[in-house]
Amino acid sequence: MPEFVRVGQVTAPFGVQGAVKVYPLTDFEDRFAPGSELFLDGEARRVEWWKPGHPTVTLKLTGIDNRTLAELHRGRYLEVPSEAVKPLSPGSYYHHQLVGLAVVTDGGRKVGELSSVLERPANDVWVITGEDGAEHLVPATRDAVVGIDLEAGRVTVKAWVFDVEEVR
Repeated sequence: MPEFVRVGQVTAPFGVQGAVKVYPLTDFEDRFAPGSELFLDGEARRVEWWKPGHPTVTLKLTGIDNRTLAELHRGRYLEVPSEAVKPLSPGSYYHHQLVGLAVVTDGGRKVGELSSVLERPANDVWVITGEDGAEHLVPATRDAVVGIDLEAGRVTVKAWVFDVEEVR
């Protein structure tokens, strides 16, 4: 497990007092509640206030007191220590738990490794890096994913996902 887990990404400054807009990377909005501790560039900061929104939330962090400082953090991640990660319901997984797992088909064929997770509006999409270096995109849906076994270090997907028709 990584030392820190990302819970949000700073997208832009907001106003002139140092507040920032943050794209949440968590389902737990209480991460941004006043008094919460978040890490930005490895430095602990407290949330002074926050305002929910969609798709971003706006919050003010201690130590960032003007728009110039806020702008310097654009694109940076807000994180929490890994031991502060909240448990998920059965069948739900954090991205860091999935990345690095071996990928096999339901027929037992080794396909590669799950190298990243793309968040999309309809469903997540897994990027699978094949043994040959090729990237395959797999929808993280019940139709495509057979199972996830963290202890065995693998995910099983339906073989049809990797069947490719050659177009001439």
